[in-house]
Amino acid sequence: MTIPHWGPVRIIGVVAHVTHWGLDERDAYTQNQIYASINQFPDDWELIFYRRLTVVVSTPLDAANMMPAIKLAVYGASDDQTVYGVQVMQQALSQSLSSQRFPMILLGVFAGVALLLASIGIYGVISYSVVRRVHEIGIRMALGAERREIFRMVIGQGLRLALAGVAIGGLAAIILARLLSSFSHLLYGIGASDPVTFLVASAVLTCVAILACYIPARRAMRVDPMVALRHE
Repeated sequence: MTIPHWGPVRIIGVVAHVTHWGLDERDAYTQNQIYASINQFPDDWELIFYRRLTVVVSTPLDAANMMPAIKLAVYGASDDQTVYGVQVMQQALSQSLSSQRFPMILLGVFAGVALLLASIGIYGVISYSVVRRVHEIGIRMALGAERREIFRMVIGQGLRLALAGVAIGGLAAIILARLLSSFSHLLYGIGASDPVTFLVASAVLTCVAILACYIPARRAMRVDPMVALRHE
């Protein structure tokens, strides 16, 4: 292989694509790139690359504890060298994702509010249903229905509604994820139609629905049959 302004080189391996310009620029133009030892660069290239040279140190120790040893090694190699722009990998990742952080926080807040409203809505519907069926519950208990059966009946009713809502909402989310693909750049590490995310969200909503049904179910289980039979 021949590289312009460099000359012939030998390829010793091919690597996969990397996110070179930043984790927040997934669609950025990717130029052709090569990995080479700086010791093999032509002499007239050394000054250009040394000005933009970045050294990565992998260590389990804290950065503050490693800095004296790094500076000692750099200054020992040459007195005219300096160490600047020091940051740990977590800081580099945080800066790279800074443009995505606020939109994701905003979406997280909206998702939390939506989950809260869904819980309140499920609780209100089941509570209203229990109030409307007090007379029926009293008849069931007078005919021998046990309290745990009443409890399971109310929980089952709420769970059926929740599962139907999750199924409809999941289908709508998949369709919207395809229609609103332009927002996929806000995601990192997952796709717009990530199945694990959909499963986790569905499981969370189902658990929230069960918890929202619990109080009305406990209330229905404690209904006095005689009071319920006189209920209008």
